[in-house]
Amino acid sequence: MGNPIRILAFMGLFMALVVIATALLSIPVPTFNLYFNLGESVIYIVALIYGAIPAAVIGGVGSALADLLKGYPAWAPITFFIKGIEGFIAGFFAKRYNPVTGLVLAAAFMMAGYATAAWKLYGPGAVPVELAIDFLQVSAGAIIALLLHKRLKKLLLTEDQDKF
Repeated sequence: MGNPIRILAFMGLFMALVVIATALLSIPVPTFNLYFNLGESVIYIVALIYGAIPAAVIGGVGSALADLLKGYPAWAPITFFIKGIEGFIAGFFAKRYNPVTGLVLAAAFMMAGYATAAWKLYGPGAVPVELAIDFLQVSAGAIIALLLHKRLKKLLLTEDQDKF
């Protein structure tokens, strides 16, 4: 299974990277308290390298912390749920089928979840904006993850450590 201290250290690093990629590498959308960010790329990389459970924890907790840091406390519990499930879906289905299937299913869940939340919080007028931003965000995240995950997996994992 690998060195648990090393695994814990990398999980802490990835949690911090989700916060940074979400809170600092973001572009605010002027309406409906939305913002485009690169947090998906880190969640998807973790899902493809370490699997469903680490991606769920890192995605949910890291993204919710970023919402709190950005000043969107109403979104933090919503984000915790959506990003946690998104990370789990990405890791679970990537392992079961292939990386693209995992990321497409995770992206669909994320988009549906945030569209529903935007509808509840801001009304139906927020849904098209939410879907457009989310589509760009999951697409960018998936492209980055698919391009980097094999190289990073070689660097991060030893021969005897390929999952939790």
